[in-house]
Amino acid sequence: MEQAASPSDLLRDLLAQRIQDDPEFWSFNALRRRSGNHALFQYPAMMVPELQGALLDDLLAIEPDTSLVYDPFSGSGTVMLESLYRGLDFHGSDINPLAILLCQVKATPPTLGAAQLAIRRTISEALTTYSDAQSPDFPGVDKWFKPEIKAGLASLREAIKHRSNLVTRRFMWICFAETIRLVSNSRISTFKLHTYTQDEIDRRETDAIKVFRAVAGRNAVRLKLHWTKMSAVGDDHLPTATLLPGSVTDRWVAPRKADVLMTSPPYGDNKTTVPYGQHSYLPLRWIDTRDIPGGFDPALLNSTSRIDSLSLGGSLKHADDARDELAGVSKSLERFILEIDSAPPLRRKVLSFTRDYRDALSAVSARLKDGAFCFFTLGERRVGKRTFPLVDITRELLEAENHEIVTIIERTLPGSRKRMAAKNSEGATMAREWILVTRAWRKSYHG
Repeated sequence: MEQAASPSDLLRDLLAQRIQDDPEFWSFNALRRRSGNHALFQYPAMMVPELQGALLDDLLAIEPDTSLVYDPFSGSGTVMLESLYRGLDFHGSDINPLAILLCQVKATPPTLGAAQLAIRRTISEALTTYSDAQSPDFPGVDKWFKPEIKAGLASLREAIKHRSNLVTRRFMWICFAETIRLVSNSRISTFKLHTYTQDEIDRRETDAIKVFRAVAGRNAVRLKLHWTKMSAVGDDHLPTATLLPGSVTDRWVAPRKADVLMTSPPYGDNKTTVPYGQHSYLPLRWIDTRDIPGGFDPALLNSTSRIDSLSLGGSLKHADDARDELAGVSKSLERFILEIDSAPPLRRKVLSFTRDYRDALSAVSARLKDGAFCFFTLGERRVGKRTFPLVDITRELLEAENHEIVTIIERTLPGSRKRMAAKNSEGATMAREWILVTRAWRKSYHG
């Protein structure tokens, strides 16, 4: 009697069939035009909604009882929204408070009518009632904002603070954050805080309220698509999103274990790869942080790089002490460390990141159901002019956590490809991306 195919085999075959039937699908541009709530704020290195949604669809075809998705590196909330649109509950965390606020707004936005009314009142009050409001005082405020921009942002900030509804107010803060990104003296072509030249600053926009009106107006219209998608889910089970601020390794006992993990973990330490915290520093200096879900630690703004320093690989302390242990788990890491051994600073960065990454993967695995499917979207950066083998390292670290490797999908990023941090090399791009699919087991998997 022929043995029935396992869920792992079925999913592997389904993914292979999708690639065969529509190879262009797997070439979705990571920087393609986003729509609806996916487009409320330009967050660094966002995932492709259509791609993550397709992976969820294929999983649901194999495991129709799936009900809870977990993303420990939630970022802009791409996985969260695609989960909610399929009627799936979501658990997510992120060390960046702006990411938590953004996800909360995307998951529970105001209605179109409430948003448009709040926009009109905010702009009116910013121009009249709060036109003389004082801007927050923080190191570098005059470096990053022209006087007239600072004045406009201050009046908007005060007007937003006086909106009485928390859901609407949080939506307004995200519109405000995008406005800050566009009107500050920091270049929008890089995620790193980097000023324009003085000539460029002199030629830039001088009316923050005008920019806010345009940003908020576009974002309000985008809410229509979100509510259309949510209405299609049905009333039998309205999915919920639970968002947790802080590191993935923070102590947290999940209220229930997840059926599936879907995430894109950092490709290296945030200081030299994608500085999410630095990108968020200026908005967080202006937003009323009392409205950020889960609370806010003011120490996160002690410097422009504080959030990134607390992220994976942010501390180099005792990095070399972990070398032997990590090499015992990952032969790919061991070989790479030998290649860069003559450059101690690079070696310590790689070891520090891998040590924290291993701890994060261990913490994540404990929050999953036995046999949960996991989807890791991965890219490989350059370290010391060599490609850091993150895919193989991730696979080996996961196998040490009793993960079964289901399949690895490689895809080419077409056109204007996903951009890496400017500090690595200005304008550097990644040409390839991988999706590593595994199953997490409580006991060793023997095939």
